[in-house]
Amino acid sequence: MTLEHRWTGAISQLDLASGVLQQPDGDWVDEQLHHGTKVVVILRGAMRARIDGCTGEFSIAGPTVCVIRSPADACGRQMVSADEPLHYVMVKAALEPGSKAESASDPLASLIPIDRPSLQYIAAPRALQALCTQLEVCPFVGAARDLFLSAKALEILALACEAIETNSAIEPPRPSLGDVERLKKARTILLERLGAPPNLPALAAAVGLNTRKLTDGFQAAFGTTVNDFLQDARLNEAYRLLSSGATNVSEAAHRVGYTPAYFSAVFRKRFGISPRDLL
Repeated sequence: MTLEHRWTGAISQLDLASGVLQQPDGDWVDEQLHHGTKVVVILRGAMRARIDGCTGEFSIAGPTVCVIRSPADACGRQMVSADEPLHYVMVKAALEPGSKAESASDPLASLIPIDRPSLQYIAAPRALQALCTQLEVCPFVGAARDLFLSAKALEILALACEAIETNSAIEPPRPSLGDVERLKKARTILLERLGAPPNLPALAAAVGLNTRKLTDGFQAAFGTTVNDFLQDARLNEAYRLLSSGATNVSEAAHRVGYTPAYFSAVFRKRFGISPRDLL
C-alpha cells in the first residue's frame, strides 16, 4: 500500500506519504534533504541513517518517530534491513528560506533549531501510531479525502512536536542482535494470534527468552510494552475490519479477542468514536 498527498500554502508545502520500503541488497541509498522538517514514523522494521553535518550513524527500530531538520539542501543516507521491510509514514514540511513568516509556519522552530542538519528520534507515542494506522483506511474520496489527509499531516506534525517537547531524544539501550531476532519473533506471534494470544511466560518460552528479558527487551527494541503493543495491534486491526465493511462490531471484537462490551469501551477510548460509527 502506498499513499501520497500534497498540500501547498503561501509559505510552506506539506507532503504526506506512507508505504513499505524494501532494500533487498542492503545497500546505502542517498536521499536529498531540503530546507525544512521531515517527520518519519517508523511503524515496523529497522534502518540505519547518516546525515551530512551530523556526527556518527543512527540505528533506529520501530515504532519510532524521527524528526529531521535541515537549514538548506543536504544529503542523507539510509540502509534498511534486508530481512525486514520498513513500514513508515512521512510528512515533509518544506519552508521558504528567508521568509518573514517562516517561524510561524515552522511548528518545531522553538524546539529544534534549524541552523544545522539534525536528526532526533524517540519511541513513537501510541496516539501517533494509531493516527498513522487511520491513514490506511481513509473513508473519504475526492475533496473530502484531500481535507482528511491534510488534517492528518498537520496532526502528525503536532504529535511529533509534543513528543519532542516532552521526551528526551536519546536512543534507549538495545538488546543483543540475537535477542532482537527473538523479540521480532515474539512480535510476529502476537500479530498472528490477536484473537487468542499467549500469556507472557508462554510467549517468552516460545522464543527462547525468560519473561524479564522479553518484557525489558520488547520495551527497549520497540518502544512499547508487550501488553500495550498487543492492545494497539488488536484495536488497529478492528478499526481496519470495521472501516472496510468486512465485519460487524461483535465479529470484529471476537476476531481480536475482546468481548463486545469491553471492546466498545477501549475502542472509544483509543479513537474517540464508537465502533458503530464506522459501519
